[in-house]
Parts: sequence; structure tokens; C-alpha cells
Amino acid sequence: MHFIELALSSVTLFGLILTWKNHNVRWMFLLLGAVQIFESAAKPYTIQWTQHYYLWCSFLNILYFLAILSRGVIADVLYSLTKINFFKQARSQYSLTIPECAFCLLLALSLLLTLSSWVEIQLYVHKVITYPFIYHHLWVPVQYTVHILESLALVTFISKIIRSNGALIHENN
Repeated sequence: MHFIELALSSVTLFGLILTWKNHNVRWMFLLLGAVQIFESAAKPYTIQWTQHYYLWCSFLNILYFLAILSRGVIADVLYSLTKINFFKQARSQYSLTIPECAFCLLLALSLLLTLSSWVEIQLYVHKVITYPFIYHHLWVPVQYTVHILESLALVTFISKIIRSNGALIHENN
């Protein structure tokens, strides 16, 4: 799944660059980037967890979910600790948009899939079931699709932010 993960990381980086002037959006992309760096740094270790790797994936889905939904609260806490004006502005500009909600729904779908896969693998390892269907037939195509749709949701979010700032102007014909 490396090239799919690269797509999400690329969208995050381009989103950070293209929406730099908006403190709320910059803060969101910085948090998403931090989770992606954490994920990449831990992957050489967590990939070796074999049957418990799916719990790790579930944990990452929750981290991404928290990065999107609690970034205003995190900005408040960081502002109260550091008094850096960026965090105050990120909190004051905080709003949840439809593409962000779509991203969260996709995270919820991925969370459901990873938890289902983990349960299924546990059942298989303990010989309760004889064939892990989700693992063999659903895991890769659904995760690929979800990651692509997450990238598209972020691209939609970026274009919405750029358009609202007046950077994209469309002619009416």
C-alpha cells in the first residue's frame, strides 16, 4: 500500500503549502502530517506484530479522527501553554466542513474494517474459523479504495478553501 500512502502524504503536503494563509487549515494539515510521520516512523516495528497489526491500524484511524475533530481543543490547550498567537488564530478560525466530515466517515469505515480484520484474524489463529475471508478478499481492495477517497476528500477540502479565499475564479458562461 506504499503508493497509496504516498498519495495521502502528498496531498497533505500540497494542502499545507496551498492553504498556508489559513491558520485553521494549516493547523489541520500539520496535525495530519505529524500523525503520518509517527505512522511512518513506527511502521518498521508495527508491521512485525502480524496478527495485532490491525489493532495498530485501528489506533491510527482514531489518531487521524482526533486530529480532524479535536484540533480546535488541541490549539486551545497549546495556546494556553505557550501563548503563541498561531494557536489562538487556529482555534478562532476552526470550522468543520463537509469534506472533513467525508474524510471522518471514511476513517470510520477504515476503522470498522481494521477492527473486523483483527477479530477475524484472532478467530482464525484460535481455530474458531477456518478461513479469514475479510483478510483474504476485502482488506486490500477496500483499504485502497478508502485511502484514495480520503485523498480525494482532502483535495476537495483544499479546493474549497482556495475557492473561498478567492484564489480560484471561475467564469460563468
